[in-house]
Amino acid sequence: MKKILIIIIILFSKISFAIDVDDAIKSTIENNPKVKIAFEKLEESKELIENAYNQKLPTITSTISGTYSNSDSSTATASTTPESFTDKYKLSLTQNLYDAGEKNLEIERSKILFDKEIINFKISIQDLILSAINGYLTVINYEKSLEASNKNFDSVTRFLDETKTKFDLGSATLYDLQNAESAFAIAETNLFIAQQNYDVSKITFNRIVGLEAVNLEDVIDLNKNINLELFIKNVENNNYSLALLDNDILNTNLLLAIEKLNNKPSLDLSTSVEYSDSGRIDSGTEKTNGTIGLTLTIPVFQKNNDKSDIRKYQSKLLQSELTFEDTKQDLTIQASNLYKNYLISKSNISSNNKQLKSIQTSLDSIKEEYKIGTKTITDLIDAESELLDVNVNYHSSRKDMILNYFNILALEGSLLENFQNYLPDYN
Repeated sequence: MKKILIIIIILFSKISFAIDVDDAIKSTIENNPKVKIAFEKLEESKELIENAYNQKLPTITSTISGTYSNSDSSTATASTTPESFTDKYKLSLTQNLYDAGEKNLEIERSKILFDKEIINFKISIQDLILSAINGYLTVINYEKSLEASNKNFDSVTRFLDETKTKFDLGSATLYDLQNAESAFAIAETNLFIAQQNYDVSKITFNRIVGLEAVNLEDVIDLNKNINLELFIKNVENNNYSLALLDNDILNTNLLLAIEKLNNKPSLDLSTSVEYSDSGRIDSGTEKTNGTIGLTLTIPVFQKNNDKSDIRKYQSKLLQSELTFEDTKQDLTIQASNLYKNYLISKSNISSNNKQLKSIQTSLDSIKEEYKIGTKTITDLIDAESELLDVNVNYHSSRKDMILNYFNILALEGSLLENFQNYLPDYN
């Protein structure tokens, strides 16, 4: 009864604490400090819009002052020492009435700059998701390699023990013994490397994801057919790098429009109300003043700096447009290479699968022939080593295929759609 209870607890624990890719990505988005930094930058950029709207509001200032004066005055018949304390209160207001639309353009530009930060935020999240997936797959890959290396080490150790026994009995040659010892040394090294790779991959996974790399579920299986033409079209429409460049073009267009408005006149209203009383000590005078004024500013000559700045923004706009087209062509090539690598990795998986079956069949046959003396220990060691190599290649190809698939989603800007529920609210 106790044994059954222990088995149930173990099974339940594995089910409860198993980590899949979604768990890893959810934890990464919630806990990775890079996400928090990117989100704070996004929050900070919201102030650009608030500040742009505030520029349209009037400026109101108030001043309070107090002045004490004391002067001596004397004549032939009398002398006086008058004292006075004057307090003054003033309220001023200035408001731009006309700026040719410059402040409205600044508001529009602030929204474009905020959109740019949203794109940068998405890029940061996307890069972390890819890092989490890569870390997840790396742990699984090294875990499988460690299992294969362990199995290979156990087999080679057994072959070495058998060869030593046969050598002592005279039924194995010195060459057989040396070959077995060499194979053991290689298997021991491979096992050490596999263990180190696995240990480091778990540390890296924890650093990115914030979870211990235990009970990772090896359930990712992709059998997707990707249409290259549609993939490239999606890249051209949705890629984040292109979105940033398009944002730069919009921003430069607005900067150029704002610069052209520097030649336009502006109209400002200013008004103030002032009260003063100089009779706080002796009898004095109370005054109340009110002013209102309009100021029309007409640019006449600005050392041709305005024309120079306009030409500068026109050149910058042309550069941005050329960069956009150049990047689009580069991304088309990148998409084609990524698509090619995806197909190659799928082909490698299929090839490795067939090799694994073939080598396993061959190994089983060699074991039987070894028992009856028609195959040597060298044949067995070679078959085991070949099986290890193909096993490692299989898991590497599988990792490459899955990474290529997620990189395709990232390049076409659709990766975040799969994990939308985990993203913080940035609107």
